Amino acid sequence: MIIRKVTDLKEAESLWRALTPNATIFDEWDFRYSFYKHKPYPISFLAAEEEGGSGRREAVGLLPLEYNESWGGWEFFAEEHCEESRPFIKAGREDIIPKLYEAASGLVKCDDISGDDEFTRSLPIEDYIYVLPLAGLNSWEDYLKARLSPKKQRNFRSDFRKVEAASPKIFYGRQADIDFLFKLNAAQFNDSYLQFKEDRDGWRDLLSLPFSWQIVGIEVSGSVQAASLSVLYKDNYLYLINGANKTAVPGLGKYLNKINLERAMELGAKHWDAGLGDCQWKEAWHLDKIPQYYFHKGED
Repeated sequence: MIIRKVTDLKEAESLWRALTPNATIFDEWDFRYSFYKHKPYPISFLAAEEEGGSGRREAVGLLPLEYNESWGGWEFFAEEHCEESRPFIKAGREDIIPKLYEAASGLVKCDDISGDDEFTRSLPIEDYIYVLPLAGLNSWEDYLKARLSPKKQRNFRSDFRKVEAASPKIFYGRQADIDFLFKLNAAQFNDSYLQFKEDRDGWRDLLSLPFSWQIVGIEVSGSVQAASLSVLYKDNYLYLINGANKTAVPGLGKYLNKINLERAMELGAKHWDAGLGDCQWKEAWHLDKIPQYYFHKGED
């Protein structure tokens, strides 16, 4: 087996498409490229190849890296806006995963790594993805009874009665709500990357891709005060980005979470994926946790 560096974007794309399992939307080349093209860092995809039939070399693994010039090191391709990153490996060849990481030179910081193989599970845990399996859950009340204590159920119901007293109107699929989402998210989170045009452009470009995008907007007194973008991908509902004016209606952000959970149920999703990090609410909602690992190498 040899491991060679691929720096040509077209060849890198071809290798990606040949090896990706497309198990999650973050495996999709077009999803990642929507962000990469607005921050086109140098790439170095590490391709593991072996002798195949007719003397031709066959790719059996790929570690897709880019050089992030803002901090001077290697990370996963379009890592900033993606989760569940990992090398792509031909089935049964998980033994080459550590060899791919070892072949990376210089300063390397690969975060948000998913995987069940022995090497990945040996890495330090960085954070968790929070997921709710929806089997047997057909309504909000089903979720409350399955996951929350009677006291917390009462608290949730009380909180949402207060929000509903403001007569919120819920809208689905309005493209114009994306602009409100960007503004609400940037105002709500001091470190929001949606403050930057290139990041907003990447999210806008995603909407031209043929996936089942789910846009939710919530109006209160005639103006949008909460919005979110999610996607239904292979029976998984991914709650991607959101924003809410919590000062306009206390509890509105929590209510937006509820609306998206109900939407996932309505669409027949098997899982509601609330994404990476607790964000000060996911532990309280008693969602299942899936570890995300990191691999760091070299010195700052």
